[in-house]
Amino acid sequence: MLGLAACGSSSTPTTTTTPAVTTTLPPTATSTAEIKSAYAVLFDLADPAVEPKLAVVQDGSALRAAFTAELKTALAKSAAGATVSKVKIEQGASCKNQFLPSPCANVTYSIFGPTHAVLLPDSGGLAVYQGGHWLVAKVTICTLLELAGGGAVPPGCSG
Repeated sequence: MLGLAACGSSSTPTTTTTPAVTTTLPPTATSTAEIKSAYAVLFDLADPAVEPKLAVVQDGSALRAAFTAELKTALAKSAAGATVSKVKIEQGASCKNQFLPSPCANVTYSIFGPTHAVLLPDSGGLAVYQGGHWLVAKVTICTLLELAGGGAVPPGCSG
Protein backbone atom coordinates (compact mmCIF):
# COMPACT_ATOMS: atom_id res chain seq x y z
CA MET A 1 0.00 0.00 0.00
CA LEU A 2 1.18 3.50 -0.62
CA GLY A 3 0.20 7.09 0.40
CA LEU A 4 0.71 10.88 -0.07
CA ALA A 5 0.61 14.26 1.79
CA ALA A 6 1.12 18.04 1.88
CA CYS A 7 1.33 21.14 4.02
CA GLY A 8 0.00 24.65 4.38
CA SER A 9 -0.89 27.14 7.02
CA SER A 10 -3.71 29.47 7.74
CA SER A 11 -5.55 30.34 10.89
CA THR A 12 -8.74 31.27 9.08
CA PRO A 13 -11.32 28.59 8.24
CA THR A 14 -12.18 28.27 4.55
CA THR A 15 -15.81 28.22 3.42
CA THR A 16 -16.88 26.34 0.32
CA THR A 17 -20.23 27.08 -1.29
CA THR A 18 -22.04 24.94 -3.83
CA PRO A 19 -25.60 25.49 -5.01
CA ALA A 20 -27.01 23.24 -2.26
CA VAL A 21 -24.28 23.00 0.40
CA THR A 22 -21.94 25.27 2.31
CA THR A 23 -18.99 23.59 4.00
CA THR A 24 -16.78 25.33 6.52
CA LEU A 25 -13.35 23.76 6.49
CA PRO A 26 -11.01 23.82 9.44
CA PRO A 27 -8.00 26.14 9.13
CA THR A 28 -5.45 24.96 6.54
CA ALA A 29 -2.95 23.90 9.23
CA THR A 30 -5.64 21.78 10.92
CA SER A 31 -6.72 20.25 7.60
CA THR A 32 -3.11 19.45 6.73
CA ALA A 33 -2.53 17.80 10.11
CA GLU A 34 -5.69 15.69 9.72
CA ILE A 35 -4.70 14.59 6.21
CA LYS A 36 -1.19 13.69 7.42
CA SER A 37 -2.71 11.69 10.25
CA ALA A 38 -5.05 9.81 7.90
CA TYR A 39 -2.13 8.85 5.65
CA ALA A 40 -0.05 7.82 8.68
CA VAL A 41 -2.83 5.55 9.98
CA LEU A 42 -3.43 4.04 6.55
CA PHE A 43 0.21 3.20 5.95
CA ASP A 44 1.05 2.06 9.48
CA LEU A 45 1.38 -1.48 8.24
CA ALA A 46 3.21 -2.57 11.39
CA ASP A 47 -0.30 -2.46 12.87
CA PRO A 48 -2.28 -5.12 10.98
CA ALA A 49 -5.64 -3.88 12.33
CA VAL A 50 -8.00 -3.28 9.42
CA GLU A 51 -10.65 -1.12 11.16
CA PRO A 52 -8.47 1.96 11.79
CA LYS A 53 -7.36 1.94 8.15
CA LEU A 54 -10.92 1.64 6.85
CA ALA A 55 -11.95 4.56 9.08
CA VAL A 56 -9.54 6.97 7.35
CA VAL A 57 -10.43 6.04 3.76
CA GLN A 58 -13.36 7.38 1.73
CA ASP A 59 -15.93 4.53 1.50
CA GLY A 60 -13.46 2.41 3.48
CA SER A 61 -16.01 -0.25 4.42
CA ALA A 62 -16.27 -1.25 0.74
CA LEU A 63 -12.55 -2.06 0.81
CA ARG A 64 -12.56 -4.46 3.80
CA ALA A 65 -11.82 -7.60 1.74
CA ALA A 66 -9.07 -5.89 -0.27
CA PHE A 67 -7.41 -4.47 2.87
CA THR A 68 -7.63 -7.77 4.73
CA ALA A 69 -5.95 -9.62 1.87
CA GLU A 70 -3.31 -6.96 1.16
CA LEU A 71 -2.19 -6.66 4.78
CA LYS A 72 -1.07 -10.31 4.63
CA THR A 73 1.27 -9.80 1.65
CA ALA A 74 5.06 -9.50 1.73
CA LEU A 75 4.79 -6.08 0.08
CA ALA A 76 2.61 -4.75 2.90
CA LYS A 77 4.95 -6.27 5.48
CA SER A 78 7.89 -4.43 3.90
CA ALA A 79 6.28 -1.01 4.43
CA ALA A 80 6.52 0.71 7.80
CA GLY A 81 4.73 3.99 7.26
CA ALA A 82 4.37 7.09 5.17
CA THR A 83 5.22 10.73 5.45
CA VAL A 84 3.29 13.52 3.79
CA SER A 85 5.41 16.30 2.36
CA LYS A 86 2.79 18.47 0.66
CA VAL A 87 -0.95 19.11 0.88
CA LYS A 88 -2.85 21.47 -1.40
CA ILE A 89 -6.51 22.05 -0.56
CA GLU A 90 -8.70 22.34 -3.68
CA GLN A 91 -12.35 23.20 -4.27
CA GLY A 92 -14.95 23.19 -7.02
CA ALA A 93 -13.78 22.42 -10.54
CA SER A 94 -10.34 21.25 -9.37
CA CYS A 95 -12.02 18.44 -7.45
CA LYS A 96 -14.65 17.74 -10.09
CA ASN A 97 -11.90 17.37 -12.71
CA GLN A 98 -10.45 14.56 -10.57
CA PHE A 99 -13.91 12.99 -10.13
CA LEU A 100 -13.89 13.87 -6.42
CA PRO A 101 -16.37 15.68 -4.21
CA SER A 102 -15.41 19.22 -3.21
CA PRO A 103 -13.44 20.09 -1.17
CA CYS A 104 -10.51 17.81 -1.87
CA ALA A 105 -6.75 17.91 -1.51
CA ASN A 106 -3.74 16.89 -3.57
CA VAL A 107 -1.22 15.10 -1.38
CA THR A 108 2.43 14.22 -1.93
CA TYR A 109 3.68 11.36 0.24
CA SER A 110 6.45 8.81 0.51
CA ILE A 111 6.22 5.27 1.83
CA PHE A 112 9.15 3.97 3.84
CA GLY A 113 10.35 0.60 5.07
CA PRO A 114 11.30 -0.66 8.52
CA THR A 115 14.76 0.95 8.35
CA HIS A 116 13.18 4.22 7.13
CA ALA A 117 14.51 3.61 3.63
CA VAL A 118 12.10 5.17 1.14
CA LEU A 119 10.23 2.49 -0.81
CA LEU A 120 7.97 4.79 -2.82
CA PRO A 121 9.15 8.41 -2.96
CA ASP A 122 7.08 11.52 -3.67
CA SER A 123 3.89 9.78 -4.73
CA GLY A 124 0.71 11.65 -5.54
CA GLY A 125 -2.48 10.97 -3.67
CA LEU A 126 -5.77 12.62 -2.88
CA ALA A 127 -7.93 13.37 0.14
CA VAL A 128 -11.58 14.36 0.46
CA TYR A 129 -13.45 16.26 3.17
CA GLN A 130 -16.57 14.34 4.15
CA GLY A 131 -18.63 14.23 7.30
CA GLY A 132 -16.43 16.82 8.97
CA HIS A 133 -13.22 14.80 8.45
CA TRP A 134 -10.43 14.56 5.90
CA LEU A 135 -10.13 11.05 4.45
CA VAL A 136 -7.71 9.42 2.04
CA ALA A 137 -9.54 9.36 -1.30
CA LYS A 138 -10.68 5.89 -2.31
CA VAL A 139 -9.07 6.30 -5.74
CA THR A 140 -5.66 6.70 -4.08
CA ILE A 141 -5.73 3.42 -2.22
CA CYS A 142 -7.51 1.57 -5.03
CA THR A 143 -4.75 2.60 -7.45
CA LEU A 144 -2.11 1.31 -5.05
CA LEU A 145 -3.98 -1.92 -4.41
CA GLU A 146 -4.38 -2.43 -8.14
CA LEU A 147 -0.64 -1.91 -8.71
CA ALA A 148 0.18 -4.32 -5.88
CA GLY A 149 -2.23 -6.86 -7.36
CA GLY A 150 -0.63 -6.85 -10.81
CA GLY A 151 -3.39 -4.78 -12.42
CA ALA A 152 -6.40 -6.66 -11.06
CA VAL A 153 -9.12 -4.37 -9.75
CA PRO A 154 -9.43 -5.09 -5.99
CA PRO A 155 -12.78 -5.89 -4.37
CA GLY A 156 -14.64 -2.68 -3.57
CA CYS A 157 -12.76 -0.54 -6.09
CA SER A 158 -14.88 -0.97 -9.19
CA GLY A 159 -17.79 1.28 -9.94
